[in-house]
Amino acid sequence: MKMKSLVGAFLVGLLAVAQGCGGGGGSSLSGPAPGSTVLTGTATKGPIVGGTVKVYEIISSATSNPRSGVPRLNAAALAQGTTGSDGSYNITLPPGSAKGGLLVQVTGGNYQDEATGASRSMDDQFGPSGMRAIFGNISSAARGGQLSGYVTPFTEMAYQAAGGDLSAQGIDDANRRVAGAFGLPDLTKTKPLDPNKPFPAGATDDSKKYALALASLSQYQKDYGAGKKMSQLESELESEATSGSLSSITDAKFRSSGNNYAAGSANPNPGLLTSAENADAPVEIQITPAAGTLPIGGSYNLSATVKKNGGSPVPDGTLVSFSSTFGTLSASSAATVGGIANVTLSASQVGSAGVTIRSGAVSVSSGPYGFFDPNAPAGLTLSLGASQGIVNGQAVQVSANVSRVAGGPVPNGSVVSFAISSGSGLLSGASTTSNGIATVNLTSAVAGSVTVSASIGSLNQSIPVNFVVQPTKAIVKVRSTGTLPQGTLIGGIGATVTYASGKGLSIGSSSAEIAVSGAGLGSTMIPNVNTPGQVTLGLLNVSGIGAGEFATLNFTIAAGNFPTIADFGISGSGLSIIDTGTNSIPGMGVGIASVTLQ
Repeated sequence: MKMKSLVGAFLVGLLAVAQGCGGGGGSSLSGPAPGSTVLTGTATKGPIVGGTVKVYEIISSATSNPRSGVPRLNAAALAQGTTGSDGSYNITLPPGSAKGGLLVQVTGGNYQDEATGASRSMDDQFGPSGMRAIFGNISSAARGGQLSGYVTPFTEMAYQAAGGDLSAQGIDDANRRVAGAFGLPDLTKTKPLDPNKPFPAGATDDSKKYALALASLSQYQKDYGAGKKMSQLESELESEATSGSLSSITDAKFRSSGNNYAAGSANPNPGLLTSAENADAPVEIQITPAAGTLPIGGSYNLSATVKKNGGSPVPDGTLVSFSSTFGTLSASSAATVGGIANVTLSASQVGSAGVTIRSGAVSVSSGPYGFFDPNAPAGLTLSLGASQGIVNGQAVQVSANVSRVAGGPVPNGSVVSFAISSGSGLLSGASTTSNGIATVNLTSAVAGSVTVSASIGSLNQSIPVNFVVQPTKAIVKVRSTGTLPQGTLIGGIGATVTYASGKGLSIGSSSAEIAVSGAGLGSTMIPNVNTPGQVTLGLLNVSGIGAGEFATLNFTIAAGNFPTIADFGISGSGLSIIDTGTNSIPGMGVGIASVTLQ
C-alpha cells in the first residue's frame, strides 16, 4: 500500500513535469494532458531558428498579488520550447494556466536578415531580453485548447510601450498603438510570412503586410541604423510609436525602406512592388526635362517625380535608379525628397543620350539628350577673289568662310581641307582659319574650268573657277554706214571712237596703232588720242573713197583686264561725212565693223 502511494505520487509529479514542457516547431509524441492548452506561433525577424521560447503567466488575481489589482509577471515560466527552422513553436501549457494574460519571450537563436541576407544572432541584435509579446485576457480563446500567438520586433515595441501596465486594457492599448503607428494589423494574432521566401498561395493581405514591415525594419537598420543593434532601434522607434504614430521623418524613412527593400535583389516577392501589396509602391514616374540639347561641358538637371497610387508622392527616401546610354550621370541612384529625385547628366564629347529611370516596378525612358560642340562648323560658304583666272597669270584667291554652331566664326586655326575636284590647277597657301576665313590660291596653266572643293567637319562645298588666256590686244575696225548716193564719193570723215575706262585699254596715235584700212587706203588719217576713253579720227581723200571699212585701231590691254566688244562704240557728237566737194552726204554714218580680242 505504501509502495502504491509512492508510485502514485511519483506519477503525479511526472505528469506535472510533462505538462510544463513544450516542443520545438512541432507536437510532442504524446498528446497534451486533459485541461491543458497548446500555444502555437512563430518568432520572426526573419524566422528565428533555434531560439528559446518561454511563456510567463501574467498574474492579476488579488489573492495572489500583494499589490491588489496590479498585474505582474510570474517569475517562473509556465513552459518553454525551441523554435524550428521556420521560426515556429508548439508549447503545451499546464492545465488551468491559460486564464488571464501571457507573455511569450524568445531569446537566442539566429535569423536571416531580410535586407542583407546575412545570418544574425538574436543575442547580438536583441540582447538577453530577446523579443517579447504580451497577450491580454486569453481565457475565452483558450477554452478550445488551442492558442496562437506571434512574436516579432513590433510585439517587443508594444511590450515596451505598455510601460509595465500588464492589465488586459493596457496590453490591448499598447498593441493597438504600435500597430497603428506602423499601419499593421493585430500584432499578436496575425501570422507574419517569411519575407525571405516567396509567399504561399492564398496568403492573406495582412500576413503579407506584416512580412513587408519586418523587411522594412531590416532595410531601415541597413540604411539608417548607423551600426546600431536592433534593440537600440526598437527603443528609438517605440519612443515614437507609443503615441500611436511616428514622426513624419521617421515614418517616411520606414515606409521608403519598404519600397527600397521591395525593389532590391533580395526580395523574392514581386507583389511587394505593387500597390496591391504595398500602399507606398511607386506607380508613376515623370521626368523633366524630357529631352534637350546642350553644348558639351553643360549638364542636364534630371528630375524624376515619383508617385504612388492615388497620385501623392512616394515616401521621402524612396530610391530611384538612373542609367544612360551616353555621358556621365552624377549618381546611379538618388533618394526622393518630396517625391522628387535629382541627378545630373553631362558629357565631354558630342553625342546623344537616352536615360532610363526606374523606381520599384515602374520604369520610363526619356531623351534624347543631345550634346553638341559649340565650336563645331555649322556653315561653309566659298567665294573667289576674281571672276576668272588667267592662264599662267596671277592666282585666284579662293576663300572659305566657316561659321560655328554657337554663332559667329569658328575658332582661329580651324583646318579647312581644300582640293581640286575637277580640271587642272595648283593650290597653295594656308588652309587654317583666321576670324573664320581660310584662303588658298589657285593657278592654272590650262584654259578651262577648275572646280575647287572645301570641307570641314561634315560640311563640304565646291566652286568653279574659269581660266582664260590673257588678251593683250583689242583690234577695232571702223566703217561708214548707210547708202552712198550714186556717183558720189566720200572726201572726208570725222568720227570719235569711244572705249571703256578701267578696262586696261590704251592706244597711241602712231600709224601702227591707228591706220587707214579697207576703202580708206590711200587716205590721210589725222587721229587725236588726248582725251581718255576717246579716239577722234579725221580722214581726208581728195580723190574720194567708197563706203565701208576705213580705219583700224590697235588697243593695248593691260594684264588682268578682259574688255569685251560692248566696251567700244561711236560717239554721236562730232560726226561728219562729206563728199569730195566738201558737201555733207545725207543718210551716212559711222559704226564699229568688228572687235577682235587677242
